[in-house]
Amino acid sequence: MHFSRRSRLTASAAALLAAPVMLSAATATALNGAEAPAQLNYVAKINVGEESACTGTLVAPQWVLTAATCFAADGKPPAGKPAVATTVTVGRTDLTQTSGSVLPAIQLVPHADRDLVLVKLAARITDPGITPVRLATTPASPGEELVKAGFGRTKTEWVPDKLHTGTFTVGSTTGTTVDLDGSDTATVCKGDAGGPALRTVDGATELVAINSRSWQGGCLGTDPAETRTGAVDTRVDDIGDWVAHAISRNPDDLTGDGKADLAAIKDDGILWIYPGTGNASGSTFGTRFQAGTSWQSQNSVTAGDLNNDGIGDLLSRQASDGTLWVYPGTGKPGMEAFATRYQVGRSWQTQDVFRTGDFNSDGLADVLSRQASDGTLWVYPGTGKPGIETLGTRYQVGTGWKSQDFITTGDLNNDGRTDVLSRQASDGTLWVYPGTGKSGMEAFATRYQVGRSWQTQDVFRTGDFNSDGRTDVLSRQASDGTLWVYPGTGKPGIETLGTRYQAGTGWGPYRII
Repeated sequence: MHFSRRSRLTASAAALLAAPVMLSAATATALNGAEAPAQLNYVAKINVGEESACTGTLVAPQWVLTAATCFAADGKPPAGKPAVATTVTVGRTDLTQTSGSVLPAIQLVPHADRDLVLVKLAARITDPGITPVRLATTPASPGEELVKAGFGRTKTEWVPDKLHTGTFTVGSTTGTTVDLDGSDTATVCKGDAGGPALRTVDGATELVAINSRSWQGGCLGTDPAETRTGAVDTRVDDIGDWVAHAISRNPDDLTGDGKADLAAIKDDGILWIYPGTGNASGSTFGTRFQAGTSWQSQNSVTAGDLNNDGIGDLLSRQASDGTLWVYPGTGKPGMEAFATRYQVGRSWQTQDVFRTGDFNSDGLADVLSRQASDGTLWVYPGTGKPGIETLGTRYQVGTGWKSQDFITTGDLNNDGRTDVLSRQASDGTLWVYPGTGKSGMEAFATRYQVGRSWQTQDVFRTGDFNSDGRTDVLSRQASDGTLWVYPGTGKPGIETLGTRYQAGTGWGPYRII
């Protein structure tokens, strides 16, 4: 849709704060104007616990941008899982409808010095009718008109069901904020904090700023003597790099650039990192660098972000006694790639498979393992803490998995949840067990076949090796050590993997992890 000068800004949302909010103090909260058109279905309603709410904007399939003050009065919520259970509704401009999605928020990534926070959803928004809005790349100009939207309070309703919009005029800008002039039909009220300020450029809508504070003149519950309708928003036209880095947090990223890398141990025990380029066909990995020695002592190694800092770590098992170690990734090249290891478990000799992933959709990396004796599949939920508290009490997620001779993990169906990819030992059939985000025996839904006759491959890894946002499968040809990438399509069934391309040769002497 196009935003015109005649658009009217309105309010629609539950109270974010109990008391009226002053421009010079706490958060703003709601818009007062006309009902929004259905095209604004990327605007999200955020419920923080039972008592407070605000507004956000879908900026990536699994990420909503809003005000940090929605989660902490001082605008400094801790990174990680929200302190209070939070749900996010996306895809509905009318909350009485059943369209769109209602998902838990599983992770917060606050901006270091602005009233902004990225909220990760428990799953990706895959509805093609709900498209994330793009970020502006040029700042607002004095006199420019921006359309704001919100689920906040109006002049007459405490908790409206519908999204409202209205037009504000830019008064001035600073390095980080935009001052907006409201009107009788354009006021930001409680519940609108975090809502978007939008413009249209060449027919495309873009996000210019996020609501932070307002006077709330004319909003229901505000002192009638308060007539000021202005607002202060936080600029987002210059945060593209921050958003890109935050949403590209990749458990296979060992170098800190957001791309999937490959770690491998050669027969002599030297650990090598092959940095991913994000390119397909022939240049998938850049020049390798040495990251360790004497890794013969570890007989099972896998990658994952165990300490929840956005950089991949290595999880390994000591061959001599089954001690489980985490080598935290630093993102640095060379022998500084991993910091001092710390112990996270003992006597893990009983398990013969180790893989990582967020199986319970809480935003933290868990460990999946298989009991060697009977093929029972277990998940050890991650806590994000270092040391022996890294993994919580395990729960069973499957039985009879000895029939599978290769097991790895990744989001193969592109829904934001971790799946299991396995190969049937008897005939080489490749299966995906789609993750549900639930704990226990409901952790995986009914499997579906994605390949046949994969006996020719002796290594399986997942990762977004071509940087298209979908999980690919990397494999090694057993006969000659050729490395292949099968690009993921995000589709279920036999179309899950596209036509393979070669990613390397001579990989026979390496243990790929």
